[in-house]
Amino acid sequence: MIEIDIREALKNEGKVYIFQYEGAPALGEDISFAKPLEFNAEYVALNRNISVRGKFETVLNTVCDRCLDDMEMEIAYRFDETIFRTGTQEEEEYTYEGDVLSLDKLVYDAIILSLPHRLLCREECRGICPTCGQNLNRGSCGCKPEDTDETNPFAKLKGLF
Repeated sequence: MIEIDIREALKNEGKVYIFQYEGAPALGEDISFAKPLEFNAEYVALNRNISVRGKFETVLNTVCDRCLDDMEMEIAYRFDETIFRTGTQEEEEYTYEGDVLSLDKLVYDAIILSLPHRLLCREECRGICPTCGQNLNRGSCGCKPEDTDETNPFAKLKGLF
């Protein structure tokens, strides 16, 4: 867990504090770290809310969406968020309770938002054969393409474009 003890900050509103973390927090089954998360931030309490600004970098273990090979993806993210005391804001906002500020949800959300729509091992990845499952990056399989002009109902549209 990425947690900050904010007692001092709440006593000294307006004073900037530095926080650093390095590790592999348990953020959920869908996130696996290949390299520890390096998290650097500064935070300040203002009106019982905590403003947190910083950046983090890491490398994630993931899978290519086309060929299903394991791969690693570098993530670097800058953030500037206000975390509200529980009960003072809408549920969509980040909130805290007590003297400890957990940044796990903020980091999880940032990682998910920074991932591309399609995770690819490389841009020219050929994927897998839809018939036999052969990884086409390692060689062809000899299967015939499924979309021949005779079986494709959209083949007539090909000439229009």
